[in-house]
Amino acid sequence: MDGMTETIIRLKNTLLSMMPVIYVTSWEEARVEKAVAEIATKSFKTPVPIFIWSAAAGITDREGKIVSDTKNPADALAWTLAYEKTAFHIYRDLHLWWQDPLVTRSVREIYRSFFGTYHRLVVISPRLEISPELEKEITVFDFPLPGHEDMEAVFEAARTSYEKTHRETVAANEEIKNRMIYASMGLTSDEARNAFSAAMKPEPDDESVERVLHEKQQLIRKSGVLEFIEHRFDIEDIGGLGNLKDWLRKRSAVLTKKAREAGLSPPKGVLMTGVSGCGKSICVQVIAAYWKLPLIRLDLNLVYAGVLNNPEETLDRALRVAEAMAPCVLWIDEIEKGVSRTQTGSTLGPTARIFSRFLTWMQEKEGLVFIAATANEIDLLAPEFLRKGRFDEIFFVDLPTESERAEIFSVHLKKRNQDVSKFNLINLAKATRDFSGSEIEQVVVSGMFEAFDHKRPFKEKDVYTAIGHTVPLATTMAEDIKKIKRWALDRAVKASK
Repeated sequence: MDGMTETIIRLKNTLLSMMPVIYVTSWEEARVEKAVAEIATKSFKTPVPIFIWSAAAGITDREGKIVSDTKNPADALAWTLAYEKTAFHIYRDLHLWWQDPLVTRSVREIYRSFFGTYHRLVVISPRLEISPELEKEITVFDFPLPGHEDMEAVFEAARTSYEKTHRETVAANEEIKNRMIYASMGLTSDEARNAFSAAMKPEPDDESVERVLHEKQQLIRKSGVLEFIEHRFDIEDIGGLGNLKDWLRKRSAVLTKKAREAGLSPPKGVLMTGVSGCGKSICVQVIAAYWKLPLIRLDLNLVYAGVLNNPEETLDRALRVAEAMAPCVLWIDEIEKGVSRTQTGSTLGPTARIFSRFLTWMQEKEGLVFIAATANEIDLLAPEFLRKGRFDEIFFVDLPTESERAEIFSVHLKKRNQDVSKFNLINLAKATRDFSGSEIEQVVVSGMFEAFDHKRPFKEKDVYTAIGHTVPLATTMAEDIKKIKRWALDRAVKASK
């Protein structure tokens, strides 16, 4: 049973369960109204009439006939209250008039009049706003965005339309189709239809997926606290970290139909900790790129700034958008600065409330929102945040080993179009003991600038010169690094083999 069928069944049960006033939250009025119409037609021996009200047109019936003098919501509600036959009365955006005492009083009168009958008042709005006077009378129903099978139907309709219009056959590429459908999750049916139409071509490819993801970027920008991150790194861009790479590889098929049929649960997330400069943030970006999922970053500083009225509402909005974006990778950088143990000591402050809400969401979220968090001072995080079930794994990214340093040198030299064969990577690795990945990158960059300044080719000796001028963080912060390593010894999995 797909998500849409389940939704209609739940809505049907709600409409037929003697609940006179129902508040449906949805951005898709047309889908909700179509579902209500289907229930009104199929659930009664004689189809129940439907009336739709909006401030622009007033009350109209299913044939489009307008009831005069009903644009004012109070007048419209008076007409609804006086209508004697069983009917479903749909009101669009009625919440905008809750401050009118006549409106709230009329809704309460309708509740009393409709109680025990099949008369229904259905309010549709994209956001939930209920007047305190109506909290006991209104039943809330969340109408979800299209599910996977719904989006598959939208995709097939867009493909059929393209083939008829262009008189060209669209190749059946199941992998690209599946990725396009997953990329559309979080969009409305209309948004998905437009995205599929713009991305459709005879040979759908990676570019087609990117066109669909572009629509999602618009959704993220509107959130105010989320940022869409373009894929800039591939798994080949990180040296070493064999255990992490194996972990990602084994879960790379998580979005396939075979994985779903095998009953595999999608991974929840990873927490990356370790020495600063060893590539934790790059690893997060590689996860999204390797799994071909959109990457969005949550800025907890903006959450606490309360860009949407207050921190709690801001976090709730961000997490709702993230779930609407699923499947995706949600990146939270330096998470200990937002939910540290020292900050959550008081149960009254905003930090404690944010911490509690975030923990609850991590445990109960249903969509594939893979949380990829990084922490430099992981010992500041509360124990309940680190227990199994919150994250699938905690990875410790240590200073690179000698072989990993050689691999990192190779990555950065190739990245800058250098002939790696002209460099002795093993000797360079030996000379950079206790260097982090970012420090190795910097000595390569510094050496190239030195050569460029002297107007000569970049050579190995330029790298050694830069190494000689570098004091690694492992030296200047030796005690802090020892502390991190002690913590990770029996609490985390090494990212490197």
